[in-house]
Amino acid sequence: MKRSSHARNEQFVFTLLIVFMLSIGAELQPCSASSADLQLEGFEYVKAKNFAKALECFNGALKEHPNSWAIMQSIGNCQMELGRYDAAIANLQKSIESGGLQASQCISMAAVYQRKGDAKKALNWLKLACSCEPSKASDPGIQAAMTRLLDPANNPTGSPTTPDYCSSLVSFKGWPQKAMPIKVYLRPNPQISGFFSVFSETIKDSLGQWRNATGNTISYKFVDSPESANLICDYTDHRELVSSQHDLGINGNTEMLVKQDNTPGSANIVVLVKDGPAAPFRNRALLTLCCLHEVGHALGMHGHSPNLHDVMFPVATLSGAATLSERDKNTIRRIYLR
Repeated sequence: MKRSSHARNEQFVFTLLIVFMLSIGAELQPCSASSADLQLEGFEYVKAKNFAKALECFNGALKEHPNSWAIMQSIGNCQMELGRYDAAIANLQKSIESGGLQASQCISMAAVYQRKGDAKKALNWLKLACSCEPSKASDPGIQAAMTRLLDPANNPTGSPTTPDYCSSLVSFKGWPQKAMPIKVYLRPNPQISGFFSVFSETIKDSLGQWRNATGNTISYKFVDSPESANLICDYTDHRELVSSQHDLGINGNTEMLVKQDNTPGSANIVVLVKDGPAAPFRNRALLTLCCLHEVGHALGMHGHSPNLHDVMFPVATLSGAATLSERDKNTIRRIYLR
């Protein structure tokens, strides 16, 4: 058997907090006390992932310092997290016009374009960041991001408007009918055992959505031990279990053993449900999107969709309900109903 791995990005190279810290170091010293307080309050909202309130704080700070490139960048970053990509680009462009080109602005621009599914522009902005600040070229996070953007599995081609995205996947091969029902084991995590019921419900919902899309052609049953399972589902609050130290935005991973005929042999899903023991649990809708995505990989999809409204888009972008799109449904049907 051969092994393949699929990872899910929720954020880009650096977390927004790190990008914001680049701004705070450059800007807070010359600001008035009230503007500095507003920015610090905004950063606290960012930590809590309340980007709407953070945006209010940064907009308030900008009124006092209308030419601050760093505050404009923070506003652009918030707009990105709120899914307002055109507004984010506009604010980041204003930041560049006001303060000149900075590496942190380029990284933010790369993040926006990566979320929009434009890997080419994202890669160009990262290269520009390295030109502005040559030390970035040797930064492991930047290197890992560039590698991911060049990987065909994370850089889907094809049209985002076709009925399905099979042509955008690197490969696809479903579980054979003789392997049905897929035997699923949900493994409790004793360190965060109180979250097991939520995780179980989310995985069951994810499996159910993919099954229903195929009219029950996909089937599964839950088993009581990992030894009797061919799909094991884990959850964790330790990021290193879903990614390396350089893959800062990955929130889920699927390891698969593939048979000689390229059909799945077994799979292990690991989902990051909170980013560290002291952190809050992730938003339930984003958790569902992550589980849907990883289950999609486990069902035989190697690669991603180029449409940000699809569950199999390489970045978790909550643009509506955490449910399969019509393209997701059509794709899984093509794989299992041929």
